Amino acid sequence: MFARFTVPVRTGLFALTALLALPVAAHAQWQYPDLNQARVQTIAQMLPAEPAGFGVACTDRAAWDKAAQFYQDDVQEAEQFIASPLPPWNDDAYLRFSRDGDRREGEAMLHRHTGQLTPLVLAECSQWQGKFLPRIAEQLDAISAEPSWTLPAHDPQLLNFHGTRYYVDLNAAALGHSVAETLYLLGDKIPAPTRQRAMAALEKHVFGPMRRAYSGQETTFIDWLNAKHNWNAVCLNGVTDAALTILPSREERGLFAAAAEHWSGNYLDSFSDSGYDTEGIGYWEYGFSNYEELREQLWYSTGGKLDLFNNPKARKAALFGLQFAMLPGVYADFGDAHFMSRPSPAFLATIDRIFNLGVFPDDLAIIRKSDRGALPTAVLAAFPNASQRHDKGETAETMLGVRTWYPEPGVLVDRPDKGGDFAITIKAGGNANHSHNDVGSYSIGMKTTQIVGDPGGPGFYDADTFNSKRYTYRLLNSFGHPVPEIDGKLQLEATRVHPTVVSTHFSPEEDTVALDLTAAYNDPNLKKIVRTMHYTRSGSGAVELVDQLDVNGPADVVESFPTHGTCTPVDARSFRIDYQGASVLVTVDAPGGYTLTQDKVNDMGNPFLRIGAKLHLAQSGRVVMHIKPVAQ
Repeated sequence: MFARFTVPVRTGLFALTALLALPVAAHAQWQYPDLNQARVQTIAQMLPAEPAGFGVACTDRAAWDKAAQFYQDDVQEAEQFIASPLPPWNDDAYLRFSRDGDRREGEAMLHRHTGQLTPLVLAECSQWQGKFLPRIAEQLDAISAEPSWTLPAHDPQLLNFHGTRYYVDLNAAALGHSVAETLYLLGDKIPAPTRQRAMAALEKHVFGPMRRAYSGQETTFIDWLNAKHNWNAVCLNGVTDAALTILPSREERGLFAAAAEHWSGNYLDSFSDSGYDTEGIGYWEYGFSNYEELREQLWYSTGGKLDLFNNPKARKAALFGLQFAMLPGVYADFGDAHFMSRPSPAFLATIDRIFNLGVFPDDLAIIRKSDRGALPTAVLAAFPNASQRHDKGETAETMLGVRTWYPEPGVLVDRPDKGGDFAITIKAGGNANHSHNDVGSYSIGMKTTQIVGDPGGPGFYDADTFNSKRYTYRLLNSFGHPVPEIDGKLQLEATRVHPTVVSTHFSPEEDTVALDLTAAYNDPNLKKIVRTMHYTRSGSGAVELVDQLDVNGPADVVESFPTHGTCTPVDARSFRIDYQGASVLVTVDAPGGYTLTQDKVNDMGNPFLRIGAKLHLAQSGRVVMHIKPVAQ
């Protein structure tokens, strides 16, 4: 294990201090009414005299010669990079979104233009021969010269692009952190003019806009400080860690650290008290990995005196990535989570290591095999956290069991007995950021996949994903979810609906939950609809869904069964779904029978099949749906 030193070896710091001396003095006149100035000063006194990032400076050859073994793939990638010119910035690609709403071209250009930094720095720190330094300097200069650090979709008025007004988004925060980490690791190996340009760019794109935001002068474009979703954690992590990594003034670093402590609680508010993440499993890793990284930097920089995990809700939020699994590696992809989203083993191992859960036999081995992301995260793979906690609570033996129940949103994860491979996750609400209209949705897991139920979120976003047209997409409205369509009417916007849990009954052998979905529909003919899910663990497992509809008159209903697999009719009551070596038999019992329909949906890069059981109710009645595994 490689330890992180209390006072890392640093070079070139005095030149950097001189460079920033005047700006720091100028910033002293700013007022920060939302922050307790005594707390700012207290935190400043906790910080070391000199800033430091993750790991140790690359001049510490004893540490980096040991760490180099973990970065050999990065060395090979860096070798390929320096054999070709650096991909250029392209105005036309950046402006594509402002022309037609396409996000992908501009984001791909940004990735190409800045994406060499991580492997180049890791390769240089591993070999320490100067081979990659010219390209690193070229990459830093190119980043410093970029007109905008924000993603094109986050700069719709082109204020950043035209230099009218700079503000911090997800990309600017992460890029700023990587630039700061590069300057920290390589010290005076970076040419002084390049370092000066990089520091000026950090001030322009990150530090300056954040001071305005902390002072209350920037609330329009940095509203994420008060946001209860992943932006809060991701952006606070990037800007705070960049400040703690590179700003020479302890007072300045104290300001950024105090601001993170003050506003980061908003992110935890996106979780229920029981730990359910309203953004879904995909955005859990994105948001919480940044929250954890922010916590790590604050913990390290203050010698453990400031710990964002000193909060019972933080622990519950951390365990979501483990407790939301219905089968190993299989999670319900509610909201905008990609189909078959699952947290990376490296991040789950990080959580396991911090909380001493004992889930994995060798956390460090898993962490060090992780895919490389941003530079700071990559450095942590070889210089892992040493900030373990010893909280009382769940352990590897007690944390899962046969179910996880999140009572506030009404979300139930049902798992089979040991050796079983058929499971279900069903939800009442829990809708917030990245919501779909999916009240009563479920996902059935079998073997290593999700065979039927919620199809997951977009493969990519476009200009209409987050505006008033969002729920015109069949992937995002209730048409594409396993919930009933009643009298031709889809569900209302789920974030404005408050479904209720009617009852629950849990036992070792079987679980039942009843959900009142009435509030999700605006149909004068509908008086009430209650969906009851019954899950049994006996044998190979089975699910029964019962929709009880109380109506004023005749009603036309379509029960929906989305799948990424294929549908084969079996008889008048049943059909079979096959996908990736898994098969289920679906039997629908309804008054008067039903007509089977199949609609192909392909919105935003997520193609799936919406199987429909179209039926007519002459009066109030119920539809019973049985879903059972089919032996291969």
